[in-house]
Amino acid sequence: MAIITLAQTKGGSGKTTTAEVLIAEFAHRGRSVAALDLDPNRPLGRFVARSADLGGVHVAVPGPEHRVSDLIADLSTRVEVVIIDLMGAATPDMMVAIGFSDAVVIPSQLSEPDVRCGIETWQMIREVERLGRREIPKAVLFTRTSPALRTRAQEHARRQYEKLAIPVLRTEFMERTAFKEMTFTGLAPNLADRTGNAARNVIAIFEEIMALLPAPVGAEAVA
Repeated sequence: MAIITLAQTKGGSGKTTTAEVLIAEFAHRGRSVAALDLDPNRPLGRFVARSADLGGVHVAVPGPEHRVSDLIADLSTRVEVVIIDLMGAATPDMMVAIGFSDAVVIPSQLSEPDVRCGIETWQMIREVERLGRREIPKAVLFTRTSPALRTRAQEHARRQYEKLAIPVLRTEFMERTAFKEMTFTGLAPNLADRTGNAARNVIAIFEEIMALLPAPVGAEAVA
């Protein structure tokens, strides 16, 4: 069983898109997967509802009688993998979700606000680690990067994280039309065409995230 959280205190960083393709990848690999959608707009639930391939995926949402901690505990007893998509803000629910996590991924675009908030998110994770007296595997994922060229912004953003000893995944989540189209169709590119560029990008990201997980969780998830 693994709990993977997408966390970033800034909205629009790519958390939901990352959650969507991860859910699709786990489903493709035959793993039972559920999600917790903490974005008030509920985009993750709408995506799963549109996808014929993800009909068995349950997306839970909090409410007055459904606290985040209770939902995470319940989902983790029923499925092998729980994906948590947080809202883009520093909230108590973010701290709770991080505390339950086996790994936390911090999506970050190549902008000063994203990097600044990515660092803030990292500091929140470190605070949860101190409270829980355990280290949580974590890394930054650059999102919406160009597949055609590298920019000064990429190098600058990477340096900003690395000078604070914040690890950044080698694979970047690239900007491709397929990722925008799937929000309308519910068809993740890693389910539609496993040989396409978008699918290969997702698979590489998936494998790096799985490598963050402590054994045997990571090994079981990839198998």
